Amino acid sequence: MKKNKDVNATIAELESLVARSDVSPDQKKHVEKALEELKRLRRKPKFTQEDVFRCVRKVAESLLDAFRKE
Repeated sequence: MKKNKDVNATIAELESLVARSDVSPDQKKHVEKALEELKRLRRKPKFTQEDVFRCVRKVAESLLDAFRKE
């Protein structure tokens, strides 16, 4: 139960970030990619620690790409 609460809270925070107007379209694209990874993990009925690590890596990469200064 706690795992789903944490994932749901993170998804809600990222969705609110996308909804705000102070994020560029390119940043929104990367944040939405991170959201898709989290939603994919949430849909799995049973996931391994490896699944969680892979998801965290992809989400972190996507968010770093979104907010890294170029």
